[in-house]
Amino acid sequence: MTFAAVVVSYNRIKLLEKCLVALESQSEPLDEIIVVENGSTDGSADYVRKNHPNVTLFETGKNLGGAGGFAWGLDIAMAKGHEAAWLMDDDAEPELDAFAPLKEAFQGMEPRPSVLASLVTHGRDVFNTRNPPVITTDAKRHMDANAAGGVAIDTATFVGVLVNLDFARETHLPFVDFFIWIDDSEYTHRLSRMGLAMTVPASMVNHPVAKGTTADMGPRLYYHIRNTLWYVREKDTDRNSKIINLGGLAIQTLEQAVKAENKLGWVSAAARGWFHGVSRRPRRIAPGGLVATLPREGRQALGINALK
Repeated sequence: MTFAAVVVSYNRIKLLEKCLVALESQSEPLDEIIVVENGSTDGSADYVRKNHPNVTLFETGKNLGGAGGFAWGLDIAMAKGHEAAWLMDDDAEPELDAFAPLKEAFQGMEPRPSVLASLVTHGRDVFNTRNPPVITTDAKRHMDANAAGGVAIDTATFVGVLVNLDFARETHLPFVDFFIWIDDSEYTHRLSRMGLAMTVPASMVNHPVAKGTTADMGPRLYYHIRNTLWYVREKDTDRNSKIINLGGLAIQTLEQAVKAENKLGWVSAAARGWFHGVSRRPRRIAPGGLVATLPREGRQALGINALK
């Protein structure tokens, strides 16, 4: 049973350095660390090659957003035969004992969980209120998670999420078209419908406190609206829940109008977000679909000898 860490990096070389040092210093070693370098212009790829020669580096050549980066990282991890992948952005800094409780829980549970999420912190034992998981309302799942020392969840952010790749092989990759935002909620929710998903509080990953949806999103409002609409449309929930989610998004859109410094920019982002969220659908890419686009030498450089 092998475990890989997948780190998506874009123009944050100093944070990437902290992340990789923490991953390489884990009390329970990882079998592989995969960095998906998303077209950075700050020398991140050269830094990894020079200072972390044992890290598997994949360069996308352009910024595919977090969604595209994690889709690539998962596809590579699956193609290399790993059983689980621990996902995080380059601004995550795991505590040095963060991986051990995830591995212990994963190996000790039967049936295996679909997702094990680290507790997102802002300093050890300090809960990060901007990256909370969504706690499930399923009482049976809570009982099962409690017996394993965890808290049952429906979704989590890609800040230290251990994904069971056997489950990942049974569904499509994260939606690359999301680019940024909501891709992690959609993907972990999809996996949580396939098996128990839970947060393991003993595993802590530090992360900067994000602004969240209460601040002016500027042009990124487009992604928030469009991706939320895609998520609601894809989500396996009842009609009433979808209506509530849509109502909440409408309220957020109007709240952003008040907060927006650029009112014309708000109009453009809001109109395009709602229109594209309703009129379009994100592409589904099956496991192996991204790796298959690489030339033979590209696969060999990653240690992928054959496509399964």
